[in-house]
Amino acid sequence: MAGTTVFLAGKKQEDSSLLLPLQSAAILFVTEYCISDRADFHLTLVDEGINPSACVTLNQNILSKYSHAFTNSEGGYQNCALPVIVEEEGRLIRAGLCSIIRQIVNIAQKYSPADEFEFLLGFRGGSLKACAEVSGWTKLCEVDLPNSITELIQQIREIEKADSEDTQQIEIPENVVKLESHLETPAKLHNDDKHKRRLLSQVIKEAEEIDNSDVSQFKLQRDYPLTHCVCRISLKSKEVLESENNSNFCENGIILKNQELRNGIQQKSFDGCNTEKTFQSVEELTSFLKTLTLRDVDLIHLYAEGNTITVADLILFSFVFHLLEVLSFNIHCLRSHVPNIVSWIKHMITLPRIQECARNCGYKVNLLDVSNTSIDSRLRKSSLYFVSPPQEQETQEDDLELSRRCRAKSRAIKPEVASALEKVKEGEIIVELGQHPCGEAVQLVWDGIPEGVHPGADLPKKRLMRKCQQLENLVTAVQALAKPGNIIVDFCSGGGHLGLVIAYLMPDCKVYLVENNESSLMRAKNRVDKASLSNVTLFQCNQDYFRGRFDVGTCLHACGSATDMVLHQCLQNNASFVICPCCYGGIQNTHLMTYPRSQYFKSANIPSKDFIVLGHAADQTEFNRDLEEQGKYCMNLVDTDRASLAKESGYTVDLCSLLPPSCTPKNNILIGCQNAVS
Repeated sequence: MAGTTVFLAGKKQEDSSLLLPLQSAAILFVTEYCISDRADFHLTLVDEGINPSACVTLNQNILSKYSHAFTNSEGGYQNCALPVIVEEEGRLIRAGLCSIIRQIVNIAQKYSPADEFEFLLGFRGGSLKACAEVSGWTKLCEVDLPNSITELIQQIREIEKADSEDTQQIEIPENVVKLESHLETPAKLHNDDKHKRRLLSQVIKEAEEIDNSDVSQFKLQRDYPLTHCVCRISLKSKEVLESENNSNFCENGIILKNQELRNGIQQKSFDGCNTEKTFQSVEELTSFLKTLTLRDVDLIHLYAEGNTITVADLILFSFVFHLLEVLSFNIHCLRSHVPNIVSWIKHMITLPRIQECARNCGYKVNLLDVSNTSIDSRLRKSSLYFVSPPQEQETQEDDLELSRRCRAKSRAIKPEVASALEKVKEGEIIVELGQHPCGEAVQLVWDGIPEGVHPGADLPKKRLMRKCQQLENLVTAVQALAKPGNIIVDFCSGGGHLGLVIAYLMPDCKVYLVENNESSLMRAKNRVDKASLSNVTLFQCNQDYFRGRFDVGTCLHACGSATDMVLHQCLQNNASFVICPCCYGGIQNTHLMTYPRSQYFKSANIPSKDFIVLGHAADQTEFNRDLEEQGKYCMNLVDTDRASLAKESGYTVDLCSLLPPSCTPKNNILIGCQNAVS
């Protein structure tokens, strides 16, 4: 396996300690957790925009078992925002906290398969896999929480620096409250019946193997080992179940419940729940357990993503630890505001591998033990206190979906569409259609295109002709705009169908494939290797992490707002663009952009809500349907907004249709180039 180089923001201070942003600290913690000294693994800390007031410190010894270096100059990572992993001698680059950490786990699995590190990637490898643009959970872990905790750390340090005797008030950041609320919700688990059945059978088996003398010691709250963690079982009475929504009685484990247990159950407190029932004999115990069914078993939230540990827990552990460190481990000042977070981190430090890793990183985990009477009492004193933010609105249930955001596309309701179209009419918005720079001569000769480049290798024949027609329109438009030596970026590249044809037909240009989905990009990599294309570089990252300069940007069927992110990248780089949009109903206001995008539409007083309604109607373009004509018009309206935004930035833009239009219902194409400066 070729060596891997990780570039992190950070620097060595005069006392040899490391000064690191929170994201870099989290990556080093995961690296310590996973990577053995046998791995061909290299770390480079880059002094790039380091703000000491926003950083944390670690002992340099954490780097001792890896090859490492320090630099303040640009290296092979310059096309992406840090953190970055460079592989395959610079031909494969990954960027973004979640992508980096998932790759570290994959590397660890290859070098130490017995440790089963893939367990950390969650069910079907889905933990933090979806990009921040579509997953509120990834966005919280990768962007919002590190930013909010960094700002909170700066605020605390400023208060301490002022050294005022007055007590200072700090509001808990909204994103910390989101994590607190998330930990309180029932875990969304896959195959939960399978887990319930296995654990219930295990409890019964254990009960059958004990003696009558030990039956009184049989606990219905117990831990069962899993890879890297434990799962906890406890028992609740019906009364506790009914009051569960009004208390923090249970925080973790698997809960066995049965109506028979109403009487004779005593509740004990331990930061969560502990209920015990006394049995007189093994027969009584096993008879009771055999009355339980799967409906009597609840899988309760113990870790960030459910009842097993994942990479999300490792990231969040580092963030929360460093916050408590700045608070001098005064865990009491947070307990009443974020009890679930406090209980979660207290459980995390009971896991042996977490303890070992934390100590190797220099974390003072013993100071997190609130029962430790040896802790200096001064650590419990504070000149500040926290307050919870006002609850202006509840978090939508799917905002923190653990994989992809589940929010269904809104239906294009006829009265709403009619109202939106009326506002378009009142605003006197005109759709101007242009033509492809090659006219109708958009065909390619596919016979000579080799295996690996030709899309026929992984497409069924029924789709192949339509896919080739789509590619022809985009490839010939790129050929008309690009010059030898140009850098061409295929955004949302998927398996590389578009970018690899461009790379083969334009060997004098460099082609970058930018794709967040690792499995899709690996398919593209296999095709690049098969075709021996030397002018292709692959980037696994979100679009907003890609910072490279380029001359032409293109994408085929980038879904929803991804099209607008591609257009934004092109405008920022003064690059020409060839864009075929898709999934108009998926556009929505995000932390990166709002709709409509152009001043043309804004001046026509088209509200954001109505514009998004037009997007939903634009998806009703299936051929030979009653709403096909209206759908096409709405599709043209949305793309006119995009074209207008580019024109307002000094571009010449043509909005036209793919030829033949029957190759796809989403057959619009936007072709733009920067006007020549006179």
